[in-house]
Amino acid sequence: MRLIGIIITSLLLLAHCATPLPPKVPFAKKPHQISPLSIAVIGDQQRTSEMEVWRERNTIHADLVKQVVDSKPDALILLGDQVFTGSSSDDWRFFDWIMVPVKKKRIPVFPIFGNHEYFGDDAVAYVNMVSRFPVLHSTWYTVVLDSIAFVMLNTNFDEFSRDSAVRELRWFKTRMRQLGESSGVKCIVVCGHHPPFTNSTIVPDEHILQQYFVPIFERSEKSRLWLSGHAHAYEHFRHRNVHYVVSGGGGGPRQILYLDDDLRRHDDFYPGGTVRPFHYLLLQRSGVSLRVEMVPLAGQESAGETFVIDRAPTRNDQ
Repeated sequence: MRLIGIIITSLLLLAHCATPLPPKVPFAKKPHQISPLSIAVIGDQQRTSEMEVWRERNTIHADLVKQVVDSKPDALILLGDQVFTGSSSDDWRFFDWIMVPVKKKRIPVFPIFGNHEYFGDDAVAYVNMVSRFPVLHSTWYTVVLDSIAFVMLNTNFDEFSRDSAVRELRWFKTRMRQLGESSGVKCIVVCGHHPPFTNSTIVPDEHILQQYFVPIFERSEKSRLWLSGHAHAYEHFRHRNVHYVVSGGGGGPRQILYLDDDLRRHDDFYPGGTVRPFHYLLLQRSGVSLRVEMVPLAGQESAGETFVIDRAPTRNDQ
């Protein structure tokens, strides 16, 4: 089965080599200055490939984006895998179409790179990303929204050299220290496409994050939440009192999760089944607390989830 997947992926990469497809108008990048802000999050919006005949094929992408826009967020974060093939003009046309309501409302958009953004010709895929999102001066960056610092990682470690990975880690250490010392930052949220923790039957925990990045994150008293996608599901974990949420419900083919005690890797706070609802998140700060709401796509027989993170552990808690 793995060999078949490799062959199909190779064929897809050959089929989707293309010239870049810049948008007519890039997404906005400046949020409102009011407070509190409502910040929406969507993960894994890619379509199922026509050649992935064994996977779920969904048509909910535009409906979910419309529901997000109707909730009137002040900013939107995308957790990677906006498209199936990063260099495919057809895939980006579809993405531009479903995101029309976001542009009409001029909602600022802050994305990260998923593994699918590297499918196809890397140079073409990169232009397709940066031409849409002016905020992308680097594939990892920081944005502060209403005193919440979002540290946007590139977790595609197999796509760049060891030196680049070390450079990103050093940058992460420095930024976490600077944000911890900044009086203008009340909460820190990390966004990275690959999850450090997941019960997915398809994708594993990202051990590089577990070993090198997570300990730095958990040492900060301002750390509240780590967001990821890649696993097409909704999962909610807590590790040393810091919350980790997998939010991959934007329309990609959903993945089955391990639930049995002898198979699952982590305890999940969300009482869902093996397949989770399509969904998005809404974040809002109140003082140093962070309110997180998972909102299912309308029409699904699935419950949402809301929780408040009051603080990260202090050094005395360790």
